[in-house]
Amino acid sequence: MIAMLFTQLRRFRSETRGAAVLEAVIITPVLIWVYVGSFVFFDAFRTYSSSVRATYAVADVISREQNNLTPFDLDGFANLFATIVRNNGDVRMRMSQIIYDANTDSMRVDWSHATNGEARLFTANLDDFVGLLPAMSDAERLILVESSVPYRTAFDFGIDALTFRNFTFTRPRSGQVPCSC
Repeated sequence: MIAMLFTQLRRFRSETRGAAVLEAVIITPVLIWVYVGSFVFFDAFRTYSSSVRATYAVADVISREQNNLTPFDLDGFANLFATIVRNNGDVRMRMSQIIYDANTDSMRVDWSHATNGEARLFTANLDDFVGLLPAMSDAERLILVESSVPYRTAFDFGIDALTFRNFTFTRPRSGQVPCSC
């Protein structure tokens, strides 16, 4: 009886038919998990990367303006941003021009415009940004563009809903960008 059991175990151990099917059954869920995970992380990185580039693009376009900007123009820049990012969610932007006064060693907001419920920037709120802005000379202006892009994964893969926030600034090419905001 015991000899027969050992014979059966040896035969089972040396049997190779069906091994590929068993391996496929074991490895297929792992491969699917890796593929979906790669997609989710790549898509999140793509969204973040495109939001950074789009924020820089909007800041650059505003800095080149020489004509008086209107709120309609700035809303158009926000729509351009949302198109570049390919996000159908609640994309928010705030575009502002800041001037530095060396006599008082302070900055003030020349103009500010915000979209989709984002709050405009006021001089009283500039203290939050002083450490993030570069050193400026007297009467120098700076265009500040902030964006906020919500991101939700296509699959539930352990990443909660994120919001990518971007903050960029550039100097106006013509010294200042006039705006009737």
